[in-house]
Amino acid sequence: MFMSRVRIFAALIAAASAAPVAAQEVPAPAAEEEKDGVADAVAFATKLTADATTALTDETASDADKLENFRVVLADGMALNLIGKFVIGEARKTMSDNQTARYNEVFPQYITQLYAEQFQEIVGKPLEVIEAKSIGARDVIVRTQFDRKEGAPIMVDWRVRQLRSGERKAIDIIVSGVSIMLVKREEFSAFVAANGVDALLDRLAAEAGI
Repeated sequence: MFMSRVRIFAALIAAASAAPVAAQEVPAPAAEEEKDGVADAVAFATKLTADATTALTDETASDADKLENFRVVLADGMALNLIGKFVIGEARKTMSDNQTARYNEVFPQYITQLYAEQFQEIVGKPLEVIEAKSIGARDVIVRTQFDRKEGAPIMVDWRVRQLRSGERKAIDIIVSGVSIMLVKREEFSAFVAANGVDALLDRLAAEAGI
């Protein structure tokens, strides 16, 4: 059974648009590559949403199986290793090998629980890509909108990064202006300062149901 809903709020950084190409001018290779990268990021985010929806709406699966299938989708589509390192922050420098190994095992289970709750708001709803913009050399923000019968549309921003391997992975999913990564980094830091790393690991394992 999914954990109780979590609402988290943080600001999203907007990116500047690329400079327009002059009329009848052949686009420079760099501009073409950027355009292709944005298009690929949009396709990636659209597919990830579709795969997540399929996992969470499978009527033949139990709640536990739906969550496990969703975790498989996220494990394939998200750079969970990079996200985990970012979220644990400075505490990672003082963690023992055993603590690091346990964190690497527990964190993916924990974070996918949170994202499963966020996705419950959008599964089965039509996705509309509002805009997509490059941020730096490797990241693209894909802004999408999910309409609802009642209430305002749900806005979901996908930060997609092209890794050095050439693969594209989501490094953040921002629902209604909320980045789990940013808020959890602050939360983990405060919790470790007050209670220690082992207490954090115990808490993550308990909330992940493992």
